[in-house]
Amino acid sequence: MYTIGEYVVKANTGVCKIDEIVTRCLSEASEAKDYYVLVPVDDPRAKVFVPVASDKTNMRRAMDEKQAIEFIYSIPGIGVKWIESDKFREQEYKNAMKSNDPASLVGIIKNLYLRSRERENQGKKVTAVDDRYFKMAENALNSELAHALGKNKDEIRTLIASSIDGRAE
Repeated sequence: MYTIGEYVVKANTGVCKIDEIVTRCLSEASEAKDYYVLVPVDDPRAKVFVPVASDKTNMRRAMDEKQAIEFIYSIPGIGVKWIESDKFREQEYKNAMKSNDPASLVGIIKNLYLRSRERENQGKKVTAVDDRYFKMAENALNSELAHALGKNKDEIRTLIASSIDGRAE
């Protein structure tokens, strides 16, 4: 159970603050339930309602500063899962995004970074699917780390790039 004022990360929404817990009946066919009211830090005008009693929310506590620093130092050790098939690779990206796991996001970022370099060396462009998932994974990870460390996303992007290259400071 989460508390009001706590920061959580919701898959496909990002870092949110729990603004309140309300009881609502969201349809005529259902009974009233308790919901977390989440306010995304990237869009404070939005509200997301998440059932309190559901285990399928893809929501977890946001990293604090110490956890974020430890995570950044762990990035060089996070492996890349290479998948040849375009169809299976996109499914793996979708699963990683749904998992709401920072290590899975780093795996996507590393995989797509290596794949884009390989394609560029062959004189090919990055595919639209690869570009879309790279941006989604990078934004999700950078948002959480920026929030935890009190930095902006560009600073985090540079920090992660140096961690991927094994030069974390």
